[in-house]
Amino acid sequence: RLSVYSDVLQAVVQLANTLSLYAPVTIGALPPDDGISMAWGSGSINSFLDKNAAVVMSAVLNAKSADKQTALDALGQIHTFLSRTTSYPQAEDYQITNVETLSAPSYLGREENSQWLYGSSLQVKFFSKGD
Repeated sequence: RLSVYSDVLQAVVQLANTLSLYAPVTIGALPPDDGISMAWGSGSINSFLDKNAAVVMSAVLNAKSADKQTALDALGQIHTFLSRTTSYPQAEDYQITNVETLSAPSYLGREENSQWLYGSSLQVKFFSKGD
């Protein structure tokens, strides 16, 4: 069984993939060529006596493409969609309550193979339910 953190990240990735962009969002910090990726950054947990916890995590969202506008537009669409969503995924052990932009998509660099790299970050808030 995956941890609740893996489950939540997978749920956010699946939600982003409903946009059907130029490439599916994969899990990992660095996207493949002509790809998009998401990975956890840092986070904090506020536990309660009943073992439930309010969790705030940051996630990096990066994109590569031979066309810089394609990468930038895809990240922008994901940020807009996730921050405007009104019903987030939930399961027996978690409930995502909000996703918002921490840092807007911006240029990170261009690789020797002509792939443009753009990066951004999201804040994911969720409730982790105790046993």
